[in-house]
Amino acid sequence: MATAEGNLQVDGDAGDKSSAPPPQSVKPRPKNRRPYVEDEETPVIGGRFLLAAGIIAVGTILPMSKLGEVLEPRGPEPTDVESWQAGATSVVRITLVTADYNLLACASEQSFEGVHCAFKSPTEPWPRDANRPHDDNKKDIVQPYRTWFDNKLVFVAGLWSQPEVAYRLHREPSQGILPDKLARFAVECKVKFVGRFDAVKIRWNPQQSWGDPDAPAWVAVAQDCKQIDESQ
Repeated sequence: MATAEGNLQVDGDAGDKSSAPPPQSVKPRPKNRRPYVEDEETPVIGGRFLLAAGIIAVGTILPMSKLGEVLEPRGPEPTDVESWQAGATSVVRITLVTADYNLLACASEQSFEGVHCAFKSPTEPWPRDANRPHDDNKKDIVQPYRTWFDNKLVFVAGLWSQPEVAYRLHREPSQGILPDKLARFAVECKVKFVGRFDAVKIRWNPQQSWGDPDAPAWVAVAQDCKQIDESQ
């Protein structure tokens, strides 16, 4: 009820603090309590990961696929030695340095359609034909060569008289230069096989001893030669 001073009288029960519940004690938080971590979202595979995975897959699968056979550059075909026979024509690839013009030689008494070795025997040069030009780039002289890239032995006459090979010899003379300092190159020649030596000696350098061939000694005459890129 209102008092004379106009103030409200507070109900006794409401002001009795003894009826209020006791304050609850606050338990201290454990010091080693693991902090709460929100659930992380599952990572999404990103573009870089997909790109790397794609590159690995292509590098692994493509070489083994048919498409890989088409896209990947192929090496040169092996020399078809089995097709060599007298009267047949073939294409051979030969590895050279210009010093081979003076270095390579064979010795045999046989001749084939006017071509022969520079020597009749290891100690006897082949007699020079009086009607032969003084310098014809060894058009009728047979020399031993190795095929590129599979190292097969083949005897060829007239290689240095072919225009492209003759020009290389003229442009890159070997006099006074060690053979291993000269640039090696390859030529592709269409040749005609004219026979096979029954007995022949070969040497790869005048400072070496004469030796026997390590394969059947087929003799061919160069008909057309061109220099080629060895990456083919």
